Amino acid sequence: MKKSLCASTAALALVLASAMLAPACAADLSIAPIYKAPPAAASWAGSYVGIAGGGAWGSALLRNNTTGADQAPRLNSSGGIIGLTSGFNLQNGNWLLGLEGDISAANKKGSAFEFPPNAAFSNEVKEQWLSTFRGRVGYARDNWLVYATAGGALANVANIIVAPVGTISDQQWHWGWTAGGGVEVKLSQDWSAKVEYLYVGLQDKSYFTPTPSPAFPGNQRLHLDDHIVRVGVNYKLPWNILDSFFKH
Repeated sequence: MKKSLCASTAALALVLASAMLAPACAADLSIAPIYKAPPAAASWAGSYVGIAGGGAWGSALLRNNTTGADQAPRLNSSGGIIGLTSGFNLQNGNWLLGLEGDISAANKKGSAFEFPPNAAFSNEVKEQWLSTFRGRVGYARDNWLVYATAGGALANVANIIVAPVGTISDQQWHWGWTAGGGVEVKLSQDWSAKVEYLYVGLQDKSYFTPTPSPAFPGNQRLHLDDHIVRVGVNYKLPWNILDSFFKH
């Protein structure tokens, strides 16, 4: 009787011990939950190069440099623009500061006949090159960047007079200013795409002073401006132009 009781007690103790150990063993054998790290925030800091192109339109106004009177109706001009871009960004949290420069070939042009007594003469104004150098201030969130930009501009412009007796032309470089804004999106860690608007105001310059031939009107003063909408693609360089300044 005692032996049976002892055997029953031992069996009960073994069952209770197994029951208590089972959850712990099950916990040890269970599959740990899979942890998925949140995606890293897109970084815009660093140097980049790119290409951008689009359309340009605006107006040009020809005046007599002496009297200030208009020599022709306002010229409405338009054309294409394409060029190279480079720059660098500094980023602090969501805020971005940067510098950007570009140089572009352009074929923006317009023409008009002059007012009497020079109605037989036609003026064509062609913008051939445009470069801008600008600061950028932006706000980045996720893969998107919204920015404002402003700075200086330099354009090469040709003024051509066509007449029954022939053609003459004059070229000048115009300094100016530019301002605008855009939106840029990350396509990958290194590539991004943007759409951008710029207004460009250029200084007045004198043309055909002195007049190369008495058969042509001269002493003209040209005023012109640009509106530009372009799209572009930028590649973030594997090195930063500012790295050397922070090396000790």
